[in-house]
Amino acid sequence: MKNIAVLIVLIACSTIAMAQAEAHGPNDPNFSMKCKTGQYIRYTITSKESPYTVIVNGIKGDVENVKKLEIPATVHYRNTDFEVTVINKGAFENISSLTSVTIPQTVKIIKEDAFKDCSALKSVKIGGIIEHCYENAFTGTAIAKPIYTGKNLVYYPSGMKEYKINEGTETILEYAFGNCKEMTSIVIPASVKKVYVTSFSNCDKLTNIAVADGNKTYDSRNNCNAIVNTSENKIILGCSNSIIPNGIKAIGRNAFANIPLQKIDIPNTVTTIEDSAFFKCELTTVTIPESVTEIGANTFVRNKKLAVVNFNATNCKPLNKDYPAFTQCQSLTSVNFGDKVEIVPAFSFMNCEELRYATLSNSVKEIGDKAFYECKMLSYFELPNSVETIGLQAFYESGITEPVHSDHLFAYFPTNYATEYSIPEGIKTIAQRAFHYAGNLKSVTIPNSVTKIEEFAFSECYDIENITMSNSLESIGYRAFMYCTNLKSITLPKTLMTLETEAFLGCEKMESITIPNSITELKDRLFSDSGVKYVTLPLSIKTISQKAFERYPKLKYIYIPKGSTEQFKKLLGTEFHSKLREK
Repeated sequence: MKNIAVLIVLIACSTIAMAQAEAHGPNDPNFSMKCKTGQYIRYTITSKESPYTVIVNGIKGDVENVKKLEIPATVHYRNTDFEVTVINKGAFENISSLTSVTIPQTVKIIKEDAFKDCSALKSVKIGGIIEHCYENAFTGTAIAKPIYTGKNLVYYPSGMKEYKINEGTETILEYAFGNCKEMTSIVIPASVKKVYVTSFSNCDKLTNIAVADGNKTYDSRNNCNAIVNTSENKIILGCSNSIIPNGIKAIGRNAFANIPLQKIDIPNTVTTIEDSAFFKCELTTVTIPESVTEIGANTFVRNKKLAVVNFNATNCKPLNKDYPAFTQCQSLTSVNFGDKVEIVPAFSFMNCEELRYATLSNSVKEIGDKAFYECKMLSYFELPNSVETIGLQAFYESGITEPVHSDHLFAYFPTNYATEYSIPEGIKTIAQRAFHYAGNLKSVTIPNSVTKIEEFAFSECYDIENITMSNSLESIGYRAFMYCTNLKSITLPKTLMTLETEAFLGCEKMESITIPNSITELKDRLFSDSGVKYVTLPLSIKTISQKAFERYPKLKYIYIPKGSTEQFKKLLGTEFHSKLREK
């Protein structure tokens, strides 16, 4: 009987122990365990190898009457002790009855919204040092005193009237002062070594920022009302009353983001403006100084009052094409380029849909790829004679309806889905990619003034069927007519001296071509992957590349002058000798 009784007790104990954990499949990382205060807390395993860790996801079941919560330092699950290191996003959000929480020393990270709107929460006991605490983690609680762990300031209640950071504080965590909307002034103690760009997020009325004398990491030189990283000469955080002192080299990521900044002068010492530095400010005019070489992603996005940009940067890198710097600036109507600017950077004003005026100085030599891409209201643009190069799709989908040219035709802009176009007389050069991907265009007339067609000039003009060629043309560039798949024929003039590699690559409907007497060399793959069946060569040909006739799937005959068979056999590989025909 004793043995039976013992067995019953063991089974009962085993059943109770199993009830402490929610049953899951062997590979499921999620489970629930009962804590000291009686709630089942949900966990997810974040490491199945040493050190074994879990993240807290919240309470399983009813939370309406939860008042006290004690999160354990470790949980024993499947014969393993897992350390609790993170409280997950929104884990205990909106538990209105919760009054006190105990967080173990193992927890280092509290994610966004973790205790948001726990309106009765007054007491938070933290056993260890919180290293990261994200947005709104304690917003909407009844916590009345700042939360410090070690030398880290974790949270400062938004309802406090006096905002003062304890001496000895070394780190002000992310969002520590988030939503302190009534705060107007703050002093960073000399002890502080780390401030995050989001430490004072949404402090809309902050107008005075000062770093105490003696701080070895930061300063607020010249009463700039900003925090400067001393060693990097970089502003990491500003306010609506900030100035940028001379000597500053960089404006940091998000430094002024979401701040109601109305005016700022950027000195000529600044070389870098980082991502989102002025995101969603209230600027009306911005002057980019000559010294700036890099402007990051989303730099001025959603500055709804920004009307004028004076762009003076003389050596600026291409801007971010995925997150353009000036998009969603709904009032931006005018851009002026300074008299020392030689390059309009690629992607610089793309997607500025309200931009109406762009004024270039006579110093500008190059306009980068997609510089004014989708500037739909940009209907007037005077191109100075100094411009030598215009990049791919620089004005694509803009409001410009006339070609941009001096003696170069740099870009063709189709009007009302035009199918025909005559290049103006006087144009000497059709620039690279001038007609690239010009949809609907079926016929082009090139005047006799044109002597040069540059690389990719008509590439991927899939609808072009007919091109009337200049009788003065001297040069056709690399892949100039690549993938003009509907182009059936073209007459090369007697003046043509240079026909570059792959000039007619992929012209599927072109069946025949006559090379003029002015050409002395056939370069690589001139008509590869085309429909060419017949090629007529002149006696002037002295050199034929080994790859000149590579990938001619439909080639039948190569016509040559009478009596020249032996000459061309020496120039061509033996596989083409049978295709030679004198005429």
